[in-house]
Amino acid sequence: MKKLFVLGCSIFALAAVAQAKEVVPKVTSSKEVVPTPAPIVEEVVVAPVVATPANYVNLRVGGDIWSRYSSHHFLNKNTDGLGYEVAVEGYRRLNDQFDLGLGVAYQDHADRKSPSGAEYKSVPVYVTSRHNMTYLNLPFTPYIKANGGYSFNFDANDVNGNDASVHNGAYWAAGLGAEYNNVTVDFMYGTNYATSRANNVNGGQKFNNDYQRVTLSVGYNFNF
Repeated sequence: MKKLFVLGCSIFALAAVAQAKEVVPKVTSSKEVVPTPAPIVEEVVVAPVVATPANYVNLRVGGDIWSRYSSHHFLNKNTDGLGYEVAVEGYRRLNDQFDLGLGVAYQDHADRKSPSGAEYKSVPVYVTSRHNMTYLNLPFTPYIKANGGYSFNFDANDVNGNDASVHNGAYWAAGLGAEYNNVTVDFMYGTNYATSRANNVNGGQKFNNDYQRVTLSVGYNFNF
């Protein structure tokens, strides 16, 4: 009887151990590699950047809507007819607001209205600058412009047919402009400084013969 009791207890213990193995979950070894979820990559769309041309050439033509020569005690400063100019200016764009360049122009000044006095033509060579007012956010770009340089004056012609001569001098101009789709419009006030004389009148006396005017011109920018 005692042997049967011991045998029964042994069978019960073995059954309990087997049941415990089924209930307890299997322990994962620390050496097993747990798969890591793939990182989420967000697609970033970068807007294309349109670079502003660093260099450009402006070709323009204009006419004088108002002009006069220096006044003198025996000369009338008023003009008759239309003066005009053709200019080429090359610029370097320093940033969105400032351009700096060099220019050269051919200028045929208006005739004198007085019965005497020398008329002439000019070729100024100058430094030019533009302040572009891009911060105004307009559909066009307004700008302030200034020129400064030296005027080569030539082809003096005295109204009365006297033998005349003209000397070189400084040149400057300043004004406003606007640019739209590479088309420019300039409204400038400028002066060519000169002295001239009629060689066989008043003993060949020299007198100031500066040419002042307001010029309206239209141009086009060639970018490169």
